[in-house]
Amino acid sequence: MVKLENTRPGGFGIPGGPVIAGKSTLEVEQSDWDTVKDHPVVVAWIKAEHLIVSGDDDDPKPSERDDLKKQAAELGLEYPKNISTEKLKELIDAKLAS
Repeated sequence: MVKLENTRPGGFGIPGGPVIAGKSTLEVEQSDWDTVKDHPVVVAWIKAEHLIVSGDDDDPKPSERDDLKKQAAELGLEYPKNISTEKLKELIDAKLAS
């Protein structure tokens, strides 16, 4: 099973599938998830952190961005959610240099 969490207040319709109510979670079969996880809208929602996915068998290793977010948290840095990966890296480098 794959757990999908909608972090926005409004509902999100999975293409060809169910609607995840606002601020709630939904569990779907891995096979169902595999058919929609690469859909451009789903990918955009994941990148924007409006859709959090856990339990996906194909979860890749943490991305560079995920590693940077973890490092920023460890350094106590605050940053906007929409910061670019490049800017986040610059922010961390500046903190480490000081």
